[in-house]
Amino acid sequence: MNYLKNYFARFLMIFFMIGIISVNDIFAQSAKKKEKERPTVGVVLCGGGAKGFGLIRILKAIDEAGIPVDYIAGTSIGSIIGSLYAVGYDPDEIEKMVRAQDWNAVIYDQIPQKYLPIEKKVDTRRYLASFPISNGKIKVKSSVVDGVYVNMLLSRLMLPAHNIRDYNKLPVPFFCIATDVEHACQYEMTKGDLARSVRASMSIPFLFKPVRLDNRLLIDGGMINNFPVRNMKERGADIIIGIDLEDATIPASEIDNSLLLLTSLMNLSSLEESLYARSNCDIYIRPDMHGRNMLSFDDYDSIIYFGQVAADQFMPKFKRLADSLQMIEYFEIERPHTKPMETIKVVGVKVEGIEDSHNVVVAQEFGTIFPQEMTITDIEDAILRLRATGYYENFWYGIEDAKGGYILKVHCEEISDRTAAVAIHYDNDYGIGALVNFTIKNVVHSIDRSTLRFDLNIAENPYFKVTFDRHHRKVFRFGADFGVYSLTMNQYHKGTLTNSYSIQANKLDLHAKLVPNLRSLIKIGAVADLIHMNDVVGDGGLKDNYNLFSYLYLNFYYENLDAPSFARKGWRIDMTAKMIFYQGVTDEVTMVNMSNSGMQSSFVAYLDMLKTIPIGKKSALIFELEGATRLGDAELPVFYHYFVGGQSKMKYFDNIISFSGLAFTESVVEHLAFNKIAWQWNFYGSLYSTLHFDYGFMHETYDKWFDSGSFVLGCGASLGINTLLGPVEVSVMGSNCNSGVMGFINVGYWF
Repeated sequence: MNYLKNYFARFLMIFFMIGIISVNDIFAQSAKKKEKERPTVGVVLCGGGAKGFGLIRILKAIDEAGIPVDYIAGTSIGSIIGSLYAVGYDPDEIEKMVRAQDWNAVIYDQIPQKYLPIEKKVDTRRYLASFPISNGKIKVKSSVVDGVYVNMLLSRLMLPAHNIRDYNKLPVPFFCIATDVEHACQYEMTKGDLARSVRASMSIPFLFKPVRLDNRLLIDGGMINNFPVRNMKERGADIIIGIDLEDATIPASEIDNSLLLLTSLMNLSSLEESLYARSNCDIYIRPDMHGRNMLSFDDYDSIIYFGQVAADQFMPKFKRLADSLQMIEYFEIERPHTKPMETIKVVGVKVEGIEDSHNVVVAQEFGTIFPQEMTITDIEDAILRLRATGYYENFWYGIEDAKGGYILKVHCEEISDRTAAVAIHYDNDYGIGALVNFTIKNVVHSIDRSTLRFDLNIAENPYFKVTFDRHHRKVFRFGADFGVYSLTMNQYHKGTLTNSYSIQANKLDLHAKLVPNLRSLIKIGAVADLIHMNDVVGDGGLKDNYNLFSYLYLNFYYENLDAPSFARKGWRIDMTAKMIFYQGVTDEVTMVNMSNSGMQSSFVAYLDMLKTIPIGKKSALIFELEGATRLGDAELPVFYHYFVGGQSKMKYFDNIISFSGLAFTESVVEHLAFNKIAWQWNFYGSLYSTLHFDYGFMHETYDKWFDSGSFVLGCGASLGINTLLGPVEVSVMGSNCNSGVMGFINVGYWF
């Protein structure tokens, strides 16, 4: 009987517990149902490059209609706009950013001239292509640009969310899509460094450098899933608003360039997901972009307007949705109205991605005394200066909270120590040439950088040059140059060829430099020249033998021009003084061309001062003063006279002086004073024109330097276009020294 009582008591207890659990489940389910009474809304933004600017006004319309956005997601440009919205930026603020941004800088990743070290301004060469060398093999770069500007832009804009690693905890939960190259699949990013995730999602293949993240190599998500509606459905969104930016199918007959081919390829590779997305949006929006493409970044005004047209069209539908949601359950929308961070208090700098031995060099560029207030612009200026040195790449930055301020985290990688590069050039003066370059950086492994460079110009007038340069701390340099040059220079009198010099110059230059800043340098050096200079036409008295000369020189160079080839503002000043030493002879006439024997010396001085003044937004006036003279009684060797004429910007020798309307090296003088005026006008796209007007005095003797017979006047006009090969220019010109009109053609960058 007691057994039955105990059994019955246990049965009642179990029944009671089950009842409690059931009631709790009912209440939990009821509460869950109450939470789900208002359907959740997810917004999905398609990729499309510059067409993504059209998303902004549509998001603004969604806000103005009163629709609560519970999730937002995107691919490529959709990930950029979506992440900014998720961080809390209002659409008006996002549009303001778009209008303020220099999109050419972001896309083409060109470092402004002002950040270049002065040595690179002196050496203005530009290569068609450069290739890293690894393990003895020449590699092909994975992208056209490194992407430092887009990295900095994303780093700057994501700073307000620097301490949020889980994107579900952003003001609006967010995710974005990238393509995993190794596994050929999409990769949904929901955690980590927000700026790096977005950077991976928009890494257009071959244009931007891929991103290594989470042990994956990631490129633009548009290659697999350009419109991640399926992902949003799996996230649990009840209502999906999808904004599609993909182009319609491009007929094969219209695919006539690489951009259209890439667009068509991306559309094809993500076709399955795009078709699913279009049929599974509750509100599907496809703005008409009227032919704009993924690289139409300069046309943001029109693209934003096209987005507004679509927003106006869908506004009634947005309002009906918002009203319906309010009827189900009352809600209020609260947004943080995020603003970009402009200034931060930095208490320290942490450098990642490079050897510890170089961390100090990079960190010092951001300052040495902490804590200090730094603007974001200050940080980006330092990054651009470091990138311009040519030693580091793949920069991005972030901050982490610390006592009293923030730790600035800077990531960069060292550029390959060994590179190969090629360039081609043609002009009337030097003929056709192909330059092959091999550069070895950090030859002497230490905190002080060193570079060894080999140049071979395979040309009608060839040269070979070896250059060694060593940094000593921050402002001192020392190095050596050795070059072998071959050049033919013709002399004319009133348009008639009178002589032709065949020159082979072997030059050794040992020098030291003081580089106080990015705009100026002082260089002192000693040079030994072994010269073979022979008459090819006529009998100028030059013998078929070699002569050894030497000189000491002091050079000051200053430049703050805003561009290497079409400068609109700034100065360039180049001053050089030389003391030349040579052996005089009495028994025969040689290239020294003097009557005194024994060791001789001459002092020569040269000045070139240039100023550019902008006129409007697309033209500039250029004023240049150029002069040179010799002091002393000893006769100057012919090789060190000034060879005047031609239009080429290449200078095998520093005593070659260009002048409009004169043939290349037409006149040989010891004294000159020129004023040159030019007007440059970028009148359409990459097309530009230049008017030249040069005048002044020149003569081989000091006494007749400024005689009326020494006056020379030249003028001309040029039409040019900037291309991938470099500038292509056609010029016509004339002078009072020659009858008729002369022509000049230039193709490519100078070297």
